[in-house]
Amino acid sequence: MQRGVYTYKEITTQDNSWAASLKYLNENPPVFTDWLQQSWEQVLFTGCGSTYYLSLSAAAIWQTLTKIPARAIPASDIWLYPESIISPKKTLLITVSRSAETSETIFALDTFKKLSKQDTLAITCYGDRELTEKARHSITAVNAHEQSIAQTRSFSTMLLLAQYISGIAARNEQYLEKLTHIPESFQNLILEYEKVALRIAEDDNLDHFIFLGSGIYYGLASEAMLKMKEMSLSTSEAFHFLEFRHGPKSMVTSRTLIAALLDDKARDQQIKVLKEMKDLGATILAIDEDGKSVPADFIVSINSGIKSIARGPLMLPILQLLAYHRSMHKGLNPDSPRNLDAVVVL
Repeated sequence: MQRGVYTYKEITTQDNSWAASLKYLNENPPVFTDWLQQSWEQVLFTGCGSTYYLSLSAAAIWQTLTKIPARAIPASDIWLYPESIISPKKTLLITVSRSAETSETIFALDTFKKLSKQDTLAITCYGDRELTEKARHSITAVNAHEQSIAQTRSFSTMLLLAQYISGIAARNEQYLEKLTHIPESFQNLILEYEKVALRIAEDDNLDHFIFLGSGIYYGLASEAMLKMKEMSLSTSEAFHFLEFRHGPKSMVTSRTLIAALLDDKARDQQIKVLKEMKDLGATILAIDEDGKSVPADFIVSINSGIKSIARGPLMLPILQLLAYHRSMHKGLNPDSPRNLDAVVVL
Protein backbone atom coordinates (compact mmCIF):
# COMPACT_ATOMS: atom_id res chain seq x y z
CA MET A 1 0.00 0.00 0.00
CA GLN A 2 1.35 3.42 -0.94
CA ARG A 3 1.92 5.88 1.89
CA GLY A 4 -0.84 8.32 2.67
CA VAL A 5 -3.63 6.46 0.86
CA TYR A 6 -5.85 5.98 3.90
CA THR A 7 -5.46 9.51 5.24
CA TYR A 8 -6.20 11.12 1.91
CA LYS A 9 -9.33 9.06 1.40
CA GLU A 10 -10.55 9.75 4.93
CA ILE A 11 -10.08 13.51 4.54
CA THR A 12 -11.67 13.78 1.11
CA THR A 13 -14.74 11.63 1.85
CA GLN A 14 -15.68 12.92 5.29
CA ASP A 15 -18.81 14.58 3.96
CA ASN A 16 -20.18 11.06 3.42
CA SER A 17 -19.80 10.41 7.15
CA TRP A 18 -21.50 13.70 7.98
CA ALA A 19 -24.43 13.00 5.69
CA ALA A 20 -24.80 9.39 6.86
CA SER A 21 -24.72 10.39 10.53
CA LEU A 22 -27.31 13.14 10.05
CA LYS A 23 -29.52 10.85 7.97
CA TYR A 24 -29.41 8.19 10.67
CA LEU A 25 -30.30 10.70 13.38
CA ASN A 26 -33.16 12.06 11.31
CA GLU A 27 -34.56 8.58 10.82
CA ASN A 28 -33.74 7.38 14.34
CA PRO A 29 -34.07 10.30 16.78
CA PRO A 30 -32.12 9.71 20.01
CA VAL A 31 -34.14 8.04 22.74
CA PHE A 32 -32.46 10.31 25.28
CA THR A 33 -33.84 13.65 24.00
CA ASP A 34 -36.03 14.36 27.05
CA TRP A 35 -33.25 13.27 29.39
CA LEU A 36 -30.75 15.56 27.61
CA GLN A 37 -33.07 18.55 27.95
CA GLN A 38 -32.97 18.48 31.75
CA SER A 39 -31.98 21.55 33.72
CA TRP A 40 -28.31 20.68 34.20
CA GLU A 41 -26.30 23.03 36.40
CA GLN A 42 -23.15 22.34 34.41
CA VAL A 43 -21.83 20.12 31.63
CA LEU A 44 -18.31 18.72 31.39
CA PHE A 45 -16.83 17.57 28.07
CA THR A 46 -13.76 15.38 28.13
CA GLY A 47 -11.40 13.47 25.87
CA CYS A 48 -7.71 12.96 25.10
CA GLY A 49 -5.59 14.54 22.39
CA SER A 50 -7.82 15.35 19.41
CA THR A 51 -11.00 14.66 21.35
CA TYR A 52 -9.92 17.02 24.13
CA TYR A 53 -9.57 19.73 21.50
CA LEU A 54 -12.98 18.72 20.16
CA SER A 55 -14.30 19.07 23.70
CA LEU A 56 -13.04 22.66 23.88
CA SER A 57 -15.15 23.63 20.89
CA ALA A 58 -18.10 21.47 21.94
CA ALA A 59 -18.25 23.05 25.40
CA ALA A 60 -18.24 26.56 23.90
CA ILE A 61 -21.02 25.61 21.47
CA TRP A 62 -23.10 23.94 24.20
CA GLN A 63 -22.93 26.95 26.53
CA THR A 64 -23.63 29.42 23.72
CA LEU A 65 -26.74 27.54 22.61
CA THR A 66 -28.14 26.34 25.94
CA LYS A 67 -26.85 29.05 28.33
CA ILE A 68 -25.86 26.18 30.66
CA PRO A 69 -22.25 26.47 31.92
CA ALA A 70 -19.96 24.04 30.14
CA ARG A 71 -16.22 23.45 30.09
CA ALA A 72 -13.72 21.01 28.64
CA ILE A 73 -11.25 19.07 30.76
CA PRO A 74 -8.61 16.51 29.75
CA ALA A 75 -9.78 13.04 30.75
CA SER A 76 -6.59 12.43 32.71
CA ASP A 77 -7.38 15.42 34.96
CA ILE A 78 -10.82 14.07 35.84
CA TRP A 79 -9.21 10.72 36.62
CA LEU A 80 -6.21 12.01 38.59
CA TYR A 81 -7.48 15.33 40.05
CA PRO A 82 -11.22 14.82 40.59
CA GLU A 83 -11.31 16.97 43.71
CA SER A 84 -10.65 20.08 41.61
CA ILE A 85 -13.36 19.26 39.08
CA ILE A 86 -16.25 17.19 40.41
CA SER A 87 -18.78 19.10 42.50
CA PRO A 88 -22.24 18.54 44.02
CA LYS A 89 -23.81 20.49 41.15
CA LYS A 90 -26.15 18.57 38.86
CA THR A 91 -23.62 17.68 36.19
CA LEU A 92 -23.62 15.85 32.88
CA LEU A 93 -20.31 14.35 31.76
CA ILE A 94 -19.93 13.97 27.98
CA THR A 95 -17.01 11.79 26.97
CA VAL A 96 -15.59 11.86 23.44
CA SER A 97 -13.48 9.01 22.07
CA ARG A 98 -13.00 7.72 18.53
CA SER A 99 -12.29 4.16 19.66
CA ALA A 100 -14.42 4.08 22.84
CA GLU A 101 -11.42 2.26 24.32
CA THR A 102 -9.05 5.07 25.36
CA SER A 103 -7.95 4.21 28.89
CA GLU A 104 -7.88 7.70 30.39
CA THR A 105 -11.36 8.48 29.09
CA ILE A 106 -12.74 5.25 30.55
CA PHE A 107 -10.96 5.98 33.84
CA ALA A 108 -12.42 9.51 33.85
CA LEU A 109 -15.93 8.16 33.34
CA ASP A 110 -15.44 5.56 36.08
CA THR A 111 -14.10 8.19 38.50
CA PHE A 112 -16.93 10.59 37.73
CA LYS A 113 -19.59 7.93 38.24
CA LYS A 114 -18.02 6.71 41.47
CA LEU A 115 -17.59 10.12 43.08
CA SER A 116 -20.60 12.01 41.75
CA LYS A 117 -23.06 9.23 40.89
CA GLN A 118 -24.35 11.46 38.09
CA ASP A 119 -25.13 11.00 34.41
CA THR A 120 -22.87 10.39 31.43
CA LEU A 121 -23.10 10.45 27.64
CA ALA A 122 -20.53 9.07 25.18
CA ILE A 123 -19.78 10.37 21.67
CA THR A 124 -17.80 7.85 19.65
CA CYS A 125 -17.34 6.00 16.36
CA TYR A 126 -17.99 2.57 17.89
CA GLY A 127 -21.27 1.77 19.62
CA ASP A 128 -20.40 -1.59 21.17
CA ARG A 129 -17.28 -1.01 23.24
CA GLU A 130 -16.41 -0.40 26.88
CA LEU A 131 -17.00 3.35 27.00
CA THR A 132 -20.44 3.15 25.41
CA GLU A 133 -21.39 0.23 27.63
CA LYS A 134 -20.46 2.19 30.76
CA ALA A 135 -22.10 5.49 29.77
CA ARG A 136 -25.80 5.91 30.44
CA HIS A 137 -26.39 6.97 26.84
CA SER A 138 -24.26 7.17 23.70
CA ILE A 139 -24.36 8.60 20.19
CA THR A 140 -22.28 7.01 17.43
CA ALA A 141 -20.87 8.46 14.22
CA VAL A 142 -21.80 6.57 11.04
CA ASN A 143 -19.14 5.51 8.52
CA ALA A 144 -16.45 7.45 10.39
CA HIS A 145 -14.06 4.58 11.14
CA GLU A 146 -10.46 5.21 10.12
CA GLN A 147 -7.50 3.05 9.14
CA SER A 148 -5.00 5.87 9.60
CA ILE A 149 -3.81 6.87 13.05
CA ALA A 150 -4.40 10.63 12.89
CA GLN A 151 -8.04 11.59 13.32
CA THR A 152 -9.65 13.48 10.45
CA ARG A 153 -13.15 12.41 9.41
CA SER A 154 -13.77 10.85 12.84
CA PHE A 155 -12.99 14.20 14.46
CA SER A 156 -15.22 16.28 12.21
CA THR A 157 -18.08 13.78 12.40
CA MET A 158 -17.95 13.57 16.19
CA LEU A 159 -17.83 17.38 16.27
CA LEU A 160 -21.00 17.37 14.20
CA LEU A 161 -22.59 14.99 16.71
CA ALA A 162 -21.57 17.29 19.57
CA GLN A 163 -23.20 20.17 17.73
CA TYR A 164 -26.32 18.06 17.17
CA ILE A 165 -26.78 17.18 20.85
CA SER A 166 -26.19 20.82 21.77
CA GLY A 167 -28.98 21.82 19.41
CA ILE A 168 -31.22 19.12 20.90
CA ALA A 169 -30.48 20.29 24.45
CA ALA A 170 -31.22 23.89 23.44
CA ARG A 171 -34.43 22.89 21.63
CA ASN A 172 -33.06 24.92 18.71
CA GLU A 173 -34.72 23.55 15.58
CA GLN A 174 -33.24 26.27 13.36
CA TYR A 175 -29.73 25.31 14.42
CA LEU A 176 -30.41 21.62 13.81
CA GLU A 177 -31.75 22.43 10.35
CA LYS A 178 -28.58 24.35 9.49
CA LEU A 179 -26.46 21.32 10.39
CA THR A 180 -28.16 19.31 7.65
CA HIS A 181 -26.67 21.64 5.02
CA ILE A 182 -23.04 21.30 6.11
CA PRO A 183 -22.22 18.33 3.81
CA GLU A 184 -23.42 20.31 0.77
CA SER A 185 -20.46 22.71 0.87
CA PHE A 186 -17.73 20.10 1.25
CA GLN A 187 -16.91 18.95 -2.28
CA ASN A 188 -16.68 22.47 -3.72
CA LEU A 189 -14.37 23.37 -0.85
CA ILE A 190 -12.00 20.51 -1.69
CA LEU A 191 -12.13 21.08 -5.45
CA GLU A 192 -11.50 24.80 -5.12
CA TYR A 193 -8.88 24.94 -2.36
CA GLU A 194 -6.88 21.72 -2.14
CA LYS A 195 -4.41 23.34 -4.52
CA VAL A 196 -3.89 26.10 -1.94
CA ALA A 197 -3.02 23.53 0.73
CA LEU A 198 -0.62 21.81 -1.66
CA ARG A 199 1.11 25.02 -2.66
CA ILE A 200 1.73 26.03 0.95
CA ALA A 201 2.76 22.52 1.97
CA GLU A 202 5.45 22.39 -0.72
CA ASP A 203 6.95 25.75 0.23
CA ASP A 204 10.25 24.91 1.93
CA ASN A 205 10.66 28.54 2.98
CA LEU A 206 7.96 27.93 5.60
CA ASP A 207 8.95 25.90 8.65
CA HIS A 208 6.87 27.31 11.53
CA PHE A 209 3.11 26.82 11.51
CA ILE A 210 0.80 28.79 13.79
CA PHE A 211 -2.96 28.24 14.00
CA LEU A 212 -5.19 30.97 15.39
CA GLY A 213 -8.78 30.54 16.57
CA SER A 214 -10.89 32.02 19.33
CA GLY A 215 -14.12 31.15 21.09
CA ILE A 216 -15.68 28.07 19.51
CA TYR A 217 -12.77 27.86 17.05
CA TYR A 218 -9.88 27.68 19.51
CA GLY A 219 -10.35 23.94 19.87
CA LEU A 220 -10.37 23.58 16.08
CA ALA A 221 -7.19 25.64 15.74
CA SER A 222 -5.61 23.35 18.31
CA GLU A 223 -6.71 20.28 16.36
CA ALA A 224 -5.26 21.72 13.13
CA MET A 225 -2.01 22.34 15.01
CA LEU A 226 -1.99 18.73 16.19
CA LYS A 227 -2.58 17.39 12.67
CA MET A 228 0.41 19.34 11.37
CA LYS A 229 2.55 18.12 14.25
CA GLU A 230 1.45 14.47 14.01
CA MET A 231 1.46 13.97 10.25
CA SER A 232 4.39 16.12 9.15
CA LEU A 233 6.54 16.37 12.29
CA SER A 234 6.59 20.15 11.83
CA THR A 235 6.88 22.84 14.47
CA SER A 236 3.30 23.97 15.05
CA GLU A 237 1.47 25.95 17.71
CA ALA A 238 -2.07 27.13 18.43
CA PHE A 239 -3.19 30.37 20.08
CA HIS A 240 -6.24 32.53 20.59
CA PHE A 241 -6.15 35.45 18.16
CA LEU A 242 -5.68 38.37 20.51
CA GLU A 243 -3.54 36.39 22.95
CA PHE A 244 -1.01 35.92 20.18
CA ARG A 245 -0.02 39.57 20.55
CA HIS A 246 0.97 39.01 24.18
CA GLY A 247 4.38 37.47 23.68
CA PRO A 248 4.08 34.71 21.05
CA LYS A 249 4.25 37.17 18.15
CA SER A 250 7.95 37.55 18.98
CA MET A 251 8.47 34.24 17.14
CA VAL A 252 7.06 35.51 13.82
CA THR A 253 9.51 35.58 10.91
CA SER A 254 9.35 35.35 7.14
CA ARG A 255 9.36 31.56 7.59
CA THR A 256 6.11 31.58 9.60
CA LEU A 257 2.73 30.53 8.26
CA ILE A 258 -0.25 31.76 10.25
CA ALA A 259 -3.43 29.81 9.51
CA ALA A 260 -6.40 31.76 10.84
CA LEU A 261 -9.90 30.44 11.54
CA LEU A 262 -12.07 33.56 11.46
CA ASP A 263 -15.49 33.64 13.12
CA ASP A 264 -18.47 35.94 12.71
CA LYS A 265 -18.45 37.49 16.18
CA ALA A 266 -14.88 38.81 16.47
CA ARG A 267 -13.89 38.98 12.79
CA ASP A 268 -13.00 42.68 12.78
CA GLN A 269 -10.59 42.28 15.70
CA GLN A 270 -9.14 39.12 14.20
CA ILE A 271 -8.45 40.88 10.90
CA LYS A 272 -6.46 43.52 12.80
CA VAL A 273 -4.27 40.77 14.26
CA LEU A 274 -3.66 39.29 10.81
CA LYS A 275 -2.69 42.66 9.37
CA GLU A 276 -0.20 43.16 12.19
CA MET A 277 1.33 39.69 11.68
CA LYS A 278 1.53 40.19 7.91
CA ASP A 279 3.41 43.43 8.53
CA LEU A 280 5.85 41.41 10.65
CA GLY A 281 6.58 39.15 7.67
CA ALA A 282 4.32 36.15 8.23
CA THR A 283 2.52 34.38 5.41
CA ILE A 284 -1.22 34.35 6.13
CA LEU A 285 -3.74 31.64 5.29
CA ALA A 286 -7.29 32.66 6.24
CA ILE A 287 -10.26 30.29 6.54
CA ASP A 288 -13.35 32.49 6.39
CA GLU A 289 -16.98 32.42 5.32
CA ASP A 290 -16.60 34.90 2.46
CA GLY A 291 -12.99 36.14 2.55
CA LYS A 292 -13.92 39.80 2.12
CA SER A 293 -11.40 42.40 3.30
CA VAL A 294 -9.05 39.81 4.83
CA PRO A 295 -5.34 40.77 4.66
CA ALA A 296 -4.09 37.31 3.69
CA ASP A 297 -1.79 35.72 1.13
CA PHE A 298 -4.19 32.82 0.76
CA ILE A 299 -7.93 32.86 1.44
CA VAL A 300 -10.24 29.87 1.71
CA SER A 301 -13.84 31.06 1.39
CA ILE A 302 -16.31 28.55 2.80
CA ASN A 303 -19.39 30.18 1.19
CA SER A 304 -21.73 27.97 3.20
CA GLY A 305 -24.33 30.51 4.25
CA ILE A 306 -24.03 29.00 7.73
CA LYS A 307 -23.07 30.94 10.86
CA SER A 308 -19.78 30.18 12.55
CA ILE A 309 -21.40 28.39 15.50
CA ALA A 310 -22.56 25.66 13.09
CA ARG A 311 -19.95 25.54 10.30
CA GLY A 312 -17.06 24.17 12.37
CA PRO A 313 -16.64 20.91 10.41
CA LEU A 314 -16.09 22.93 7.24
CA MET A 315 -13.19 24.87 8.80
CA LEU A 316 -11.03 21.75 9.06
CA PRO A 317 -10.63 19.89 5.72
CA ILE A 318 -8.21 22.30 4.01
CA LEU A 319 -6.07 22.43 7.15
CA GLN A 320 -6.10 18.63 7.32
CA LEU A 321 -4.98 18.55 3.68
CA LEU A 322 -2.24 21.06 4.50
CA ALA A 323 -0.85 18.66 7.11
CA TYR A 324 -1.27 15.69 4.76
CA HIS A 325 0.52 17.32 1.83
CA ARG A 326 3.32 18.63 4.07
CA SER A 327 3.86 15.09 5.32
CA MET A 328 3.95 13.71 1.80
CA HIS A 329 6.31 16.49 0.67
CA LYS A 330 8.72 15.54 3.47
CA GLY A 331 8.67 11.87 2.45
CA LEU A 332 6.75 10.79 5.54
CA ASN A 333 3.72 8.51 5.85
CA PRO A 334 0.72 10.42 7.25
CA ASP A 335 -1.15 7.13 7.68
CA SER A 336 1.25 6.07 10.42
CA PRO A 337 2.95 8.98 12.21
CA ARG A 338 6.11 8.30 14.15
CA ASN A 339 5.74 6.97 17.72
CA LEU A 340 1.92 7.01 17.65
CA ASP A 341 -0.78 4.37 18.13
CA ALA A 342 -4.43 4.60 17.13
CA VAL A 343 -5.54 3.96 20.72
CA VAL A 344 -3.72 4.67 23.97
CA VAL A 345 -4.33 1.78 26.35
CA LEU A 346 -2.70 1.91 29.77
